[in-house]
Amino acid sequence: LSRNRMANAKYLRDAIKGIKHSDGRPKFVMLDAGDSGCLSVVAACLNPELGLPYDDIDLQHHMLQNHWYVSGYKMNLHDPRDEETKPLFHDAPPNQTMFRVVVKANVTRAIMENLVKSFKSVVEELDALGPGFSSMHHPKKAKTGHKGHAC
Repeated sequence: LSRNRMANAKYLRDAIKGIKHSDGRPKFVMLDAGDSGCLSVVAACLNPELGLPYDDIDLQHHMLQNHWYVSGYKMNLHDPRDEETKPLFHDAPPNQTMFRVVVKANVTRAIMENLVKSFKSVVEELDALGPGFSSMHHPKKAKTGHKGHAC
């Protein structure tokens, strides 16, 4: 079972690494320990150098429309002492986001192929929305009164 999980995590990791931006740069930056790690977890973020109008939380929301729950996170914390938002990591800004997929033992290759197909489809959809995504996205934030995402 462990070998199956790790093989499926590698399959997903390789597929995510293979997704490119229209200019040929990688769409994602891998954050996990890679194929030599001990967990069947794939962690990545959208490539910040691309300046995309959407983030990993938006990716999470759109993956849900394909019946996949991909955990998206902001890499910050709210410090109750001074009420400031602070980065979790020294090498990432507080507005940076990331996502992770935990590959479980009961996941088959066919299921992983569907997940990869969904990733590619969602990225194409988000790219097609382009700058229009920002105008669609920000009113939700303003409406809720939150600085972050409307969840």
